[in-house]
Amino acid sequence: MKYDLISIGSITKDIFVLTERGKIFKTPKDKLALAWLGFELGEKISVQEVVESAGGVATNLSLGTKKLGLNSFPVGPVKPATSVIIVDKRTGERVIFYQKSSGAVNLKPLREKKAKYISVSSLTGNWNGQANEIMAYIKKNKAKLIVAPSTSMIREGYISLKKLFSQSEIIFLNKNEATEIAFNEKNKTSNVGSLIKILHKLGPKIVCLTDGRKGAYCSDGRKIFHCPIQKVKTVDVTGAGDAFASGFLGKYIKGGSIQESLRMGIRNSANVVRYVGTIRGLLKK
Repeated sequence: MKYDLISIGSITKDIFVLTERGKIFKTPKDKLALAWLGFELGEKISVQEVVESAGGVATNLSLGTKKLGLNSFPVGPVKPATSVIIVDKRTGERVIFYQKSSGAVNLKPLREKKAKYISVSSLTGNWNGQANEIMAYIKKNKAKLIVAPSTSMIREGYISLKKLFSQSEIIFLNKNEATEIAFNEKNKTSNVGSLIKILHKLGPKIVCLTDGRKGAYCSDGRKIFHCPIQKVKTVDVTGAGDAFASGFLGKYIKGGSIQESLRMGIRNSANVVRYVGTIRGLLKK
C-alpha cells in the first residue's frame, strides 16, 4: 500500500484549561513575541472548563487529511506526551505547555511504508539524525517533502531545518515562525512579502504563511495568493494552523490549484476554532 501522506511529528494527550482570569499584554517592540498571557503570581486561578482530547501535529494532519479523502498515516513517539493548553476564554487565544520528549519520534514505522508525501513537524532535541533519515527516505522513495516547523525546530535545530527546507515541496508556518527564521538569516523584516522571499531562497517550491486574523498567504515563487479569514465565533485557536495545513493538503494532493487549496485551508481552520481542541471541528469530505 502506498499512502498519500505520512505525517511525522507529535502525538499528544491535550488538556485544555479555559479561564477568564488571564491578562493579555501587548509587547509590539518585541518582534518575536508580540503578546503575552499573564496571571497574578501566587494566585489561585478559577477556570470555567477543563477538556481532554487527542492532539499533536501528526494526529491533526493525518486525521484532518483522512477526513478529506486522503489515505494518511501518523508517525510519532513511542509514548504519547501530555500537553497543557491555557485558553483565554474571552478571545480564544492560548499558551501551550508541552513536554520536550514529545519530539522523540520513532521513525521505524516509516521504513516499512511508502508515501507520495511526507510531512515533518514538532521534532525536538538533537534531531539531525532524524533529518538525514527523512531525506534519505524521500530520495529513495521519490516522495515529496512537506515541512511545518515548530518554534523548537527553529530555535534548537536550525541547521537541520535548513536541510529539510532545501529539499521541500511545501512549507507551512505562521508569521511569528517566519519572522524567527528571517532573524536567523540576519534579516529583521516582518513584512509578509519579504518573509516569503526569504523562505523561498531556502529551497521550498511552495510557501504557505498564516497571519492570524489577517488570513493566509501562499506563494509558488511567482505569485503570492491571499485568502482572508472566515468570521466565526472563536472559542479556541489551538490547532488552527494544523487545520489550515490539512485543509490545504486535502485539496492540493488531490490535484487542486493553490487558490482552491488556500480556500479549503481557511474553511477548515475556521471550523476548528469554533470548538475546544484540535480535531473536533475538522471538516469531512
